Amino acid sequence: MTVIGAPTHWVDLIDSMVPQILEMVVATWQAMPSPAPGEKEDKITNDLCRALRQSRTARTLMFQIHTQFVELEPLAGDDIGHLDIVFVPLIPVEHIYFCLEAKRLNAVKGGKIRAYASEYVKFGMLRFITGQYSKAVRHGGMVGYVLDGKVARATANVAANIRRRCAALCMTAPGLMHPSTVLIGERRARETHHFRKHERTEFVIHHLFMG
Repeated sequence: MTVIGAPTHWVDLIDSMVPQILEMVVATWQAMPSPAPGEKEDKITNDLCRALRQSRTARTLMFQIHTQFVELEPLAGDDIGHLDIVFVPLIPVEHIYFCLEAKRLNAVKGGKIRAYASEYVKFGMLRFITGQYSKAVRHGGMVGYVLDGKVARATANVAANIRRRCAALCMTAPGLMHPSTVLIGERRARETHHFRKHERTEFVIHHLFMG
């Protein structure tokens, strides 16, 4: 017997929305003014979220866009996290959403360029893997704000850090970052595949490196 409104149906809804969400993020970012090399992460994220809400595409899709979203029921032992940008379907189920976690890359600190690739993995990707973020869905997103515009270098730095943390990220060795199967041909888009300990299905993180 099929139950209308079963959790698996809502998960399938998120899966179907991922391509449109990622396309909208890329298009919206391209229309925004470039942030300064030392710009703070929260300001960039708030500006992006505001622009996404004003997008014509957003008005046609069945979700709301929030920043600093709090999921009130994390997995046991996990802290309550503040998700950077969340796309929430217009359904009464709190834990079904698409999270876009944001991190700066190649940012200026103390007058020098710092890669921040380690922070991208440790304080971004790993929160999906532990189930602190997106524990009930099969897709999550990372957006890297490449503040010096050198996207290839930032991508390579993150890829190297992913390989070093392959086991912690629940990835099959050697921990490769693949071209996006959603935004085909988009060089700034990548994806990684993970097998989280709290579930049997594959979890995909979609990466957008925006310069």
